[in-house]
Formats: sequence, structure tokens, C-alpha cells
Amino acid sequence: MVLKMSQFGSSLCTRDMGRAAFEIINDVLSGSSDRVVFDFCDVNSVTNSFADEVFGRLVFQHGFDMVRARTHFENVDRFSAVTIRTAMARRESVAALA
Repeated sequence: MVLKMSQFGSSLCTRDMGRAAFEIINDVLSGSSDRVVFDFCDVNSVTNSFADEVFGRLVFQHGFDMVRARTHFENVDRFSAVTIRTAMARRESVAALA
């Protein structure tokens, strides 16, 4: 399944935006065993706040291995990719301490 991240906006920047996106993405991941492709075509920027609310929370709730196995990222610019990876790594380390 392909999820167009641009449905959430061209600038993915707030925690509120991230919470709304997380609910949809989490429902998709929980409701199916299909691989989810996050397509960032037409997305200009991703902030730390948005990345943490979506991708960090996915890692915290489901584990890094599951998120890595069940998702794929396309059309992500370098800066946004680093932002997303950083959010995921931070939450992975927090989950390991819990």
C-alpha cells in the first residue's frame, strides 16, 4: 500500500499534524500485514516534531524491527531522511530503556 505523505501537507511541521498522521498510519499498519510505502513526493520539508510524532511513535509502539520490515520510504530528500532516521533512533533508544 502506498501512502502519499503529501495528503498531510507539503510542509510536515507540527506535532498536531504528526498526531493526526500517526492515527491514520498506525491504523493502516495495524489493520493489514501489507508493506506500507511512504511516498514523500510533493513534500517540501519534514520537521523533527512531525517526524517524532509519526515515525518515532511507530518505533516506540511497534519496535524498530517491525517498522523497518513493514515500511519503505520513497522520494524523501536527504534532510528529511536524516530527520526521520534521527526521530526513529531516539525513540528506539527510549524504548530499549523502558
